[in-house]
Parts: sequence; C-alpha cells; structure tokens
Amino acid sequence: MANPIPQRRRTHHVFLSFRGEDTRHTFTHHLYSKLKQRGIVTFMDNQGLKRGQEIAPELLRAIEESLFSIVVVSENYGSSTWCLEEVKKIVECRKVHGMGVFPVFYGVDPSDVRHQRGSFAEAFAKHEERFGEEKVRGWREALTQLANLSGWESKGRDEGELIESIVDGVWTNLRPKLPSTFDILSGIDSKVEEMNVRVREGLENFYKKGDDTGKPRKFCCFSI
Repeated sequence: MANPIPQRRRTHHVFLSFRGEDTRHTFTHHLYSKLKQRGIVTFMDNQGLKRGQEIAPELLRAIEESLFSIVVVSENYGSSTWCLEEVKKIVECRKVHGMGVFPVFYGVDPSDVRHQRGSFAEAFAKHEERFGEEKVRGWREALTQLANLSGWESKGRDEGELIESIVDGVWTNLRPKLPSTFDILSGIDSKVEEMNVRVREGLENFYKKGDDTGKPRKFCCFSI
C-alpha cells in the first residue's frame, strides 16, 4: 500500500500567477484587492524579477503552501519563462497535492493557449531556440493542462463583474476547507471544561486536607 501524501503547511489561500508587464497594475491588482477584501489570504509577488534572473525558491515555496492558484493567462504570458515555471509547478501541485487551479484567460482564447497558437507559438519558438525542445516540452504540457481546466474568459465581459465572479468562485471552493466557527467554539468549550474539572479537583483536595489545626475547611459560597 502506498504511503499517504503528507499534509503541507498552508500559508496562503491563493497564489496569483500573472505576467507583470500585462496586468500587474490593472486587472491583477484589482483582483488581488477584491480577494483581500473578502478575507482570502492571497500571495501576489510585487517585486518581479530582473531580466535573466531565475525564479526564486521562495516563489515556488509560496505555490506549494497555497490551497489554490489563480493563473491569469494574458497575451504575453507564454513569453515569460518565469510564468512558465510557475504554471509547471502549479500543475504539479494540482496532481500531487490536490491544489485547486483556476485559469483566467485575459484577452486570449483558451484554444490558442491549449495549442500554443498566435503569440504563444512565437514565444515557444524562441524558447526552443534558447533552451531546447526537451525543457520547453514541460512548459507546453503544463500550459495545455491548464487550458483544459474550467475557468473564466474576459472577452465580452465587464471587468468588474468578471472579478466578482472569480472571487465568488474561489470563495465557494475555499469555504468548506476553512475551520468552522462551530469547530473553533467546540474546541474552546472542551478546553474550558477541562480547566473547570482541574479546578474542582484542586478545591476538593484543598478542603479535604483541612486547615492548620486539622479541622476541615468550610466550602465557600461559589461554584465552578
């Protein structure tokens, strides 16, 4: 029998993957703000990487420690090796750890993403020249798997309404995974009851021992 997959530490509800030059200060910023308003703890990298830098280990760890990922696939998403490494890691976490993944096709056709057509075809042709087919194949497969998932398309939709729909969808999936108020209160009640039992036992022993003269102490007029 295979060993069960160990539970990972979760530090974020959602990891946001996006092409900074396309949507950092527009759509993704507004989406992040709405998620935050709803109380959804979201990781959004605000620093970015300089050209030529590799993806930071902290970023990959943030993906691993998130329950869900929202991938905002925009026109130039495929041109960023950083974004492609993120989506490869996200697809891996979906398979291994059961991460929930929500693609948002921002200004692009899911079919073009799935089959790497248009701007994605151009981007991958350049990647293959630089990195070779083997490395790029992993990025292609990850992007194809992402595009096969159910998500949202921005074309023909009001941006504010789209963002509200995304936040509602994430919240619907997230809520069952959060500890309920009843569970929290039940845990508190059990601790309080345990403390009361210990206090009662201590008082009973105190009165049974008696005072300095050996006479039993009288009970005070309070109860616990």
